[in-house]
Amino acid sequence: MKTSTLIASLFLVSFLAATAGNNQTIDIHGKVVNKETREPLYGVNISLKNQTKSIGTITNSQGEFRLWNIPCDTADLLISMNGYKSDTIDLETLDQSTEIIVISLAEKTKKENGLKLIFSKK
Repeated sequence: MKTSTLIASLFLVSFLAATAGNNQTIDIHGKVVNKETREPLYGVNISLKNQTKSIGTITNSQGEFRLWNIPCDTADLLISMNGYKSDTIDLETLDQSTEIIVISLAEKTKKENGLKLIFSKK
């Protein structure tokens, strides 16, 4: 009885150790700035693209954001804000030593914003 319990316990520990290595995660810390002025951008949406559950955050008043325990191989990081061109970062290009990433967003032109003004005479 004790032998079978010991074998089952060893099997469970081995299984958990083997599967734990396959689920590497990364903590992402970053800052989003205006590409031209280098000023921090507040309220930028940072989210994981193509995920079944919604994981994301927004930048604070200093343009900073943090995401914890993000699986490295699951998705791209999507960075978006109204009036700016969206950007995507492949999480596989980041490694465990990445501490802070700086993302520069370029402003959209009026044409890219899709704003169309129509005037008519009365």
